Amino acid sequence: MNADIPLPGLDRLMEVYRKHGLPLKILPPGRAPPSAGELVAGHPFDPVLAAVYRRLGGAEFGFVDEFNGEFFLDRVDDQLNGIVLRTEGFRDEEEPWRSSVFFGNIPGLAYYHAVVPKLADERGRQPVIYIDGYMNYVLPIASNVDRFFDALSHYIDMLMVDQGYLFDGMRGIQFPGSVPELIARDRRLVEMLHTGRFDFIMNLGDEFQDWLSRVKSA
Repeated sequence: MNADIPLPGLDRLMEVYRKHGLPLKILPPGRAPPSAGELVAGHPFDPVLAAVYRRLGGAEFGFVDEFNGEFFLDRVDDQLNGIVLRTEGFRDEEEPWRSSVFFGNIPGLAYYHAVVPKLADERGRQPVIYIDGYMNYVLPIASNVDRFFDALSHYIDMLMVDQGYLFDGMRGIQFPGSVPELIARDRRLVEMLHTGRFDFIMNLGDEFQDWLSRVKSA
């Protein structure tokens, strides 16, 4: 379970940040990061996350300060396990919090990224969901963590040519709500949506039914 897993999505995301000259802060890995399948916050640790944390101890994409950035990958090293801290902090909550293992967030906001261990595939890879902590809804966004990184990298490329963002920093597109066709490139995720695998944690209002339909039909 500890064999190296290729991470082309993570590699592409880092390359996109460097290509566009965007802020990127990478933390060094710990000496003994969690192994695939090891119990972390009471759940088997995702093998893709295990591969990620063998390479780095955390990351801040679009880093400005602790309250501003695009995506922060929780710190996991010899001094701190941010995944355990955040996941156990939501332990007593209802779905989707109870079934999720949190690995990242949008800094300064209650927007979280998590994997869902009970939906792991035959190789143990766990799908990724986006949780809006204000409205308490879930958007499934990737069939595994590296596919999430890949989707985010393509969104950043799109953002870099968005006229509103270039003019005054006001985004005309948001991830993941504005890019259902981009999310739908992950055909394994689309298959899971069609078969209702996420139904037990999704609580989408009318405003996101169109998003879901567009992902399924893209």
